[in-house]
Amino acid sequence: MVIPFLISFSLLAFSKIFSFIIGIEINVAIGILTFLIIILTFFNSLKERLQLDFILFIVFILLFIIIFVSLLLNTGGLFHLAATVQAAKNNFNIIPSIGSKTFNAFIVFVLVQWWSASLLDYPDMNGQKLMTTNTSINLVKSIFLPSLSIVLVRVLLFTLPFMAVCFGYSNGSVDSELAFTSLFVKVLPSWMLILVVLLFMIPFLSMVQNAQNWGGSLLVENFYKHTINPNLSNARGKMIGIIAMIYIIIASGGIAIYADSIIGITKYLFAITAGVGPVFMLRWYWWRINAWSQLSAMVVALIYPPILDWFYTNNISFHKYLLSLEHDFNIDYYPIKIVVLTIAVCVTWLVITFLTPPTETKTLQTFAATIKPGGFWKTFNNSGKSFSKLRLMAWLLQTGNGFLLYFIFWNFLIGSYLLFIGLLLLFVFIFFVSYKLIQKANTNYDLELEKN
Repeated sequence: MVIPFLISFSLLAFSKIFSFIIGIEINVAIGILTFLIIILTFFNSLKERLQLDFILFIVFILLFIIIFVSLLLNTGGLFHLAATVQAAKNNFNIIPSIGSKTFNAFIVFVLVQWWSASLLDYPDMNGQKLMTTNTSINLVKSIFLPSLSIVLVRVLLFTLPFMAVCFGYSNGSVDSELAFTSLFVKVLPSWMLILVVLLFMIPFLSMVQNAQNWGGSLLVENFYKHTINPNLSNARGKMIGIIAMIYIIIASGGIAIYADSIIGITKYLFAITAGVGPVFMLRWYWWRINAWSQLSAMVVALIYPPILDWFYTNNISFHKYLLSLEHDFNIDYYPIKIVVLTIAVCVTWLVITFLTPPTETKTLQTFAATIKPGGFWKTFNNSGKSFSKLRLMAWLLQTGNGFLLYFIFWNFLIGSYLLFIGLLLLFVFIFFVSYKLIQKANTNYDLELEKN
């Protein structure tokens, strides 16, 4: 259900860039790219994705360096960019003013949205990589090291919208989401625009095809094979998988055509997944979570958002009440919507959990004996220890690094290069400390299992 929306986000974003640079209608661009993905579906397998992603990553880095250097040469360089940002009348600030609507929305994101709104507990592209590893060390490396290698690219990538705004290249753009794309068209020579298209096409294809592969495998393994044909052969499974992936991309194309904006898709995704995150996380730590808990969370998360929107629009008393909350807390409707949905969905699946019988004891015992999970597992044989203190410390460090990255970028942007280098070194240090903590937790976990 949600995977087509994820793909439609990337499809709409790249279609806007593609149509703007090439000079075609947005719906034509969506149609062309949808057809291209359908053709590539016949060559989309996990093994091919892992091999191709590595090659495309190297090509992406090289293209990005070439284009970024060209942009700097044609806009006066880093020092000119820093001086322009500092002298800008836009009053740029990395931290919003306390009490402002932006700051209050940020607080809702930090305290609620990031843990509440979740699709699944990590069976996405990174999850596929994790599940194909055979040691705890490889498991950590498959996520940690690629994340570290992309840090500098992310810092440089963040500067592009500021270039567009500060140098006026975004002026006159009808679509605000295309504002920074005009930077490439107006600054770079025309022969380089094909490189720009390739630059954005690489992550687009990687994301879309990985999500396709993920969604197709879920439909085949978790639905078709489980409920329709338990004796599914590999050959027929591959054929059904291709059909499922084609269905996913066609649905994504339809959503992209009718979507009003990229931010609209983003907000909708967060709304229909608000309150779902906790049940997917807690099921690994609490024996009482059952299939009805997860199903009810996913179903009501889809039902509640349109109901809440309808009441907000059509019920005068409810509308006035939310308007009063918006005024009292100086906040917009969307952050309030996320908080309300989170509470409503969590209350619903908790009630359903206690109204329905727990999972069969035999199944719980098998799970506890096989997985050795941490947390609350009643009286089942649960000798696995999660070493949560080490993992909690690593999580806090990684969370801090997530915020630190923006300060690294900001000091790079305003020309404080010594502080930029210092913060970058601190980022790398924290990164490796958290990496070692996770390694130690995994090693201790393996030793604990050997004892039993």
